[in-house]
Amino acid sequence: MKRILVVRTGEAPAAVTARHGGFGEWFGRHLAPRAEVELADARAPLPPPGRYDGVVLTGSIDSVTAWAPWMEATALWCLGAARGRPVLGVCFGHQLLGRALGARVERNPRGPEAGTAEVILTDEGRADPLFDRLPARLPVQQAHQDHVATVPPGAVRLAWNDRTPVQAFGAGDAIRAVQFHPEFDAARCRAVTEWDRPSLDTARPGGCSGALGSIRETPAAERILANWLGRFVGA
Repeated sequence: MKRILVVRTGEAPAAVTARHGGFGEWFGRHLAPRAEVELADARAPLPPPGRYDGVVLTGSIDSVTAWAPWMEATALWCLGAARGRPVLGVCFGHQLLGRALGARVERNPRGPEAGTAEVILTDEGRADPLFDRLPARLPVQQAHQDHVATVPPGAVRLAWNDRTPVQAFGAGDAIRAVQFHPEFDAARCRAVTEWDRPSLDTARPGGCSGALGSIRETPAAERILANWLGRFVGA
């Protein structure tokens, strides 16, 4: 069985974790049926990547714009890991990989993106194995305030929308990154959105209520993790 390392770049808020478990469990429910999943903390020394067949970087409530030594170390580790195995970054992980590859990461001037929103696959995205057999206009779960403002040099934009121009990118055969959350179901998206009510309402009056009203299940987006396992890891 293939071995996957899930690198936790943060953890869900305590109130969310109490009801829905932590980030490792959220990814594990998609990956574990087809692969052996191991967790590691990005703030601790990471194990040799050669032990694993693939690496996933989780989201975080931290910000890449507040760059810290552990982020630098994790970014360098991931670039090294990608020389021999697939690496998938999600939300904060997407931004970390973007910065590591030379992109600008910033607070999104269009405001936070939360709830269920549609992303649009580019021509390259429609042809990419990560989005195999998925619709060109794809409903996904969102929970972010920062974004990758520019496509990393040498990378290819795979998805976008009006709020966040770089919703997904690919770099070479190994690195894939998505701004949205394929590991979320509607209940987890709702819990994270409710927790973030103060900042959403500060950014836009009624922002949290609007986001909550948008949330629905996104089974097609959840298949991205299965595509990554099957088409990149070979599980």
